[in-house]
Formats: sequence, C-alpha cells, structure tokens
Amino acid sequence: MSKASYEDKLKDPRWQRKRLEIFQRDGWKCWNCGDEKTTLHVHHLEYGEGEPWEIDNDLLRTVCENC
Repeated sequence: MSKASYEDKLKDPRWQRKRLEIFQRDGWKCWNCGDEKTTLHVHHLEYGEGEPWEIDNDLLRTVCENC
C-alpha cells in the first residue's frame, strides 16, 4: 500500500475538521495582520512526527496568503 502524499493528506476529512477548528479559534482572520478578506490558510509553526491533523493546536496559526 502506498503512502498518501502530503497534498492528499490535506484533503483528508480529519485535516479539514482541524483546519476549520483553527479558523474558528482564530476568529477567521490572519494571526499576523488581522486580514479577514484575503484567502486564509493554516500554518504549522513546527512539523513533527505523525499526521497533519495530529499536530497540537498550539502549533497551528491562521494566516492570510500574503503573510
């Protein structure tokens, strides 16, 4: 069985739930600049072992695509 690519893992429902959780926690705005209109992403402050959705929420931040 082949391993899923990182891109495939970001499509996983577990990551999608985690992503929404982080957006909600951060008030749907960029952690750095406060932008609420630009496309938002969840940024990992550290990459550890395991799957993207297993990362502790304290190591995840909402950022706009400009930051």
